[in-house]
Amino acid sequence: MKEIEHRINYNLKSFNTLRISSIADDVYLPKTIDEIKVLLANLDNPIIVGCGSNILFSSSGIKRPVIVTKHLDKVTVNPPFIEAQAGVATAKLSNMAFELRLSGFEFLIGLPATLGGAVVMNAGANAQAISDYFVSACVYDTKEDKILELSRDDMKFSYRNSLLKENIGRYVLLSAKFELEQADSYIAIKQMMDEAVEKRKNSQPGLKEPNLGCAFKNPVDKEGRTISAGKLIDEVGLKGHLEGGAMVYFNHANFIINFNEATSMDYINLMREMQRLVFDRFDIMLEPEVVYMGSDKKEVELWNTLTKANNN
Repeated sequence: MKEIEHRINYNLKSFNTLRISSIADDVYLPKTIDEIKVLLANLDNPIIVGCGSNILFSSSGIKRPVIVTKHLDKVTVNPPFIEAQAGVATAKLSNMAFELRLSGFEFLIGLPATLGGAVVMNAGANAQAISDYFVSACVYDTKEDKILELSRDDMKFSYRNSLLKENIGRYVLLSAKFELEQADSYIAIKQMMDEAVEKRKNSQPGLKEPNLGCAFKNPVDKEGRTISAGKLIDEVGLKGHLEGGAMVYFNHANFIINFNEATSMDYINLMREMQRLVFDRFDIMLEPEVVYMGSDKKEVELWNTLTKANNN
């Protein structure tokens, strides 16, 4: 693996949108599918990172090997189909679809993510989701050491979830194929893209206010209706609440921003407070949308209290 770009004791600050400092023992940056296949076949339980838009890295550092997919950015177009590798930025896909007069990826323009992460968590916004236009995926099965092609049914998509997220560490997305809709004109597509950008700008923090997207999934009540997690957190009075350097965002309470050199422990403690107060008042247990990566004993223990609360 000598020819594959490899960095030792490397700060992951530029590879997570919360901009938390986290020193990784080993970071690999493959440039081709063949290179990432070699890494996946030889590394023990690696962490796969695009731009880290929903990964909370431990401030104590990362011992597991890290594979960054940013160089896996090839896109193949055969309208109305688009096939892209895992490291392609979602905004790039949105703009490419617009240029081809294809509709369906308008919502991606406002997501600071790569395709790999978007597919794993079935990213969505404005009543659209990545699964709506999904055809198939090429994934590496680390358990069987082979490449598989998974259909939409195989992926078991649900709200902010997929087979890949349920089996983090086993299946690694290499590329995915989508079938979009040919539009009559560019105008409607551009309007939807502009609306997505405007909506995000008015309610969600920008990249100048480092964050990991929504901290919690929107819960569903007994009648199957979706409830805004942000509204629940707002109603318990947590907007602007600080925990160390982490702060609940003023305009949307389901976002936590890195206000002042926040640590991962600050973020976890703030999430626990948000979850506790919402449960005490509404008897609703919020489920984290963010994924924690680290091995700090205290952090792991506290994170487990956040996630296991939903399984009791």
